[in-house]
Amino acid sequence: MIYLGGKGSGRRDLSDARAKSPVTQSRKPEVPPEDRERHTAAMVFGRALFELALEPIDLADADQVKERFYTFLDMCDREGLRPMVTGLAMAFGMTRQQLCYIGRGDTSTLSTKLTAKSRDAVKKAYEFMQVNWEINLQAEKGNPVKWIVLGKNYYGIKDQTEQIVTRRDETAALPSPEETAAKYAGLVGRPVPEAIPAEVVSVEPVDGA
Repeated sequence: MIYLGGKGSGRRDLSDARAKSPVTQSRKPEVPPEDRERHTAAMVFGRALFELALEPIDLADADQVKERFYTFLDMCDREGLRPMVTGLAMAFGMTRQQLCYIGRGDTSTLSTKLTAKSRDAVKKAYEFMQVNWEINLQAEKGNPVKWIVLGKNYYGIKDQTEQIVTRRDETAALPSPEETAAKYAGLVGRPVPEAIPAEVVSVEPVDGA
């Protein structure tokens, strides 16, 4: 479809934007079936998670926290998707940063909403996500970079090499002057020189000087 009109006409062709939409792309016949299924599963899961997040739970109730966690896992399993930290945080009604802080032992995050028991339940759910990450990392047959990136962003994993620098006193290994003299005297075929003690001369001042 072609729209005619000059600048400011308020009419623009949206066909190109629609063609590039993920929804439209997933319906095209040239899209591989596995990609179409994955797109569909993601959209169905996204809708369900959105609806779930609109029904907040009482974070002070550990039983409600556990029930929400199990519901989230069931949703992932139903659509064949791996559990995601951001998705779990959304299901709990908190941000990803808040979930990570709680999971790593921070007690100040959401301190007015969580009890000791419910905080422990959230922490255990976060720890499960880390276990799931380790399983996926071990099962990865291709390039594990994506799982390493997730580990850095979500679980504080560090990919670094530590170098320990030690200082050594090299002066202890140096030979003495006598040893050096003996070594080079042997090389040139001469006797070892003897050290001549210094002669101390007393100088008296001259009158009138």
